[in-house]
Amino acid sequence: MIYSSNIVLADLKALYNKVPPLVRSFLLRALALFIAWQLLYTFVLAPVRIPDRQLTNATAFSTARLMSVFYNNVNALYSHNNATRAAIITVSGKGVLGILDPCNALDIIVLYISFLYCFPGSAMRRLVFALIGLPYIYIINTIRCALIGWLNIEHRGWVDISHHYLFTAAIYIAVFYLWMLYTKKTVRDAA
Repeated sequence: MIYSSNIVLADLKALYNKVPPLVRSFLLRALALFIAWQLLYTFVLAPVRIPDRQLTNATAFSTARLMSVFYNNVNALYSHNNATRAAIITVSGKGVLGILDPCNALDIIVLYISFLYCFPGSAMRRLVFALIGLPYIYIINTIRCALIGWLNIEHRGWVDISHHYLFTAAIYIAVFYLWMLYTKKTVRDAA
């Protein structure tokens, strides 16, 4: 069956009109923000590693500090240029963990802040949740990296499943919890 473009457009318009205005607004803002962020990050920020280098190095520093509570002689070797896209955590001179740019939680931070922007709420409420959420995500990510380092030392066989599935799920659940707290008052006020 071949649809004409008018029928397809009419179907899309009918579907669009069925979506509640609050959801429509959220989805349109999210799409616009996603496109803007991808363009900004891909063409401006990523080539010069801003804020990746700073965030990766900060994550390495805090991970090394956390691991030094449990191990002696823990150091972080920082990324100082655009070619080196990782910081290395060493214990007694042996590399136990590489923190690459994708491990610095920038994507999760952007996702979290984007949700706050896209969902209805006052500017003050967004600011409060941003100020709570950013350190919260940073701390959880630091703990995640330290646990991966510990697994590399003590239980090497658990690293891949923990890194790719368990710890990833844990950090997204933690962010989802913050979103639930943020939306709770807004949804209650709308009802």
